[in-house]
Amino acid sequence: MQWLPAIFALLAGAAGWYYLFYSKAAEALRSVEGERVNNRRMLLRRINGLMMLLLAVAFFAGFRTVDEKSSPVAYLLIWLAALILLAIIVILAMVDMRLTMNLRRRQNKDQR
Repeated sequence: MQWLPAIFALLAGAAGWYYLFYSKAAEALRSVEGERVNNRRMLLRRINGLMMLLLAVAFFAGFRTVDEKSSPVAYLLIWLAALILLAIIVILAMVDMRLTMNLRRRQNKDQR
């Protein structure tokens, strides 16, 4: 079971890489929402992808490189960084969700 955390870190890194470089879903909304809002959404998703990449590095470092008995301060700092990165990812996802809810609300208002 020692390979499971490494696989988890790899999957988190792959998701971050995809969000950072290949995700085109936000660009598809350019025709529906305003230019300013769409640029903000694309920036949020790219920042989120970068945070996911950093989270993958923190996961790998926390599970595989630092031992809590030999260097407890480094171990604590790595896992604190992982928690902070996870909180940032959740906040950015909530902002993106809010933009989507506003878009849906405007579309429903236009259909009436």
